[in-house]
Amino acid sequence: MCNNDYTLITKEISNLVSEKNIVIWKSEMDGLGTSLSDIDAYCICDEEKNFKNFSFNGVPVDIEYIGLNNLKEKLENIDKFAKHGLAYKGLDEDLKLFYRLERGHKSQQFNLNDIELPTIDVISKIAAQYYNELFLALYEDAFKMFHGKNFLDAFILSLEALQMSVATYLARIGKPQFKKKWLFKYFDNLTDCSYYEELRIELESDTILPERISKILSDSKKILEF
Repeated sequence: MCNNDYTLITKEISNLVSEKNIVIWKSEMDGLGTSLSDIDAYCICDEEKNFKNFSFNGVPVDIEYIGLNNLKEKLENIDKFAKHGLAYKGLDEDLKLFYRLERGHKSQQFNLNDIELPTIDVISKIAAQYYNELFLALYEDAFKMFHGKNFLDAFILSLEALQMSVATYLARIGKPQFKKKWLFKYFDNLTDCSYYEELRIELESDTILPERISKILSDSKKILEF
């Protein structure tokens, strides 16, 4: 899709819900996903509307409404974390939201008046701080589990630590990625990291790995059947 398509979508939503502050986001904007990937639309307004979604040229468009007071509260919470390290549940979702609001395609009449959204640089620095804290905690736990010969938990925690290491790196270079399913693809697209390449080759050469993944997925569903 191109900017003209995004502009048409903002106009259609604006006509449907009578609001002007609309931002369109699609994973293609980060070089991810496909032309058929869902489109997310963020509508900043005083009250939520009943209209939730529609299709544009066959592609689903999901509309999320964000109240102005809610937006201000999110900004205050992020600022508290940046200045005082006060993490809270949902911080990563708030960072993702502001990243998309800043990086996405805005409607022509977009104007929040006295509300100033954080820049990509600010969002990246906060994300790097947050993900690095998660990485350090996961790494320490995985290290302890490994030396305690609790290898199953150590393995799972080490994978999570690897994810947070990649997330921290991406944020540090100003390219934060807030969806885990895209972390390694985005990292691979943006970097030429020999460590990651060695790990990827090692894993892809493990002929048993597909069977292990299939078994883990199967067991994860069985657990819920107890």
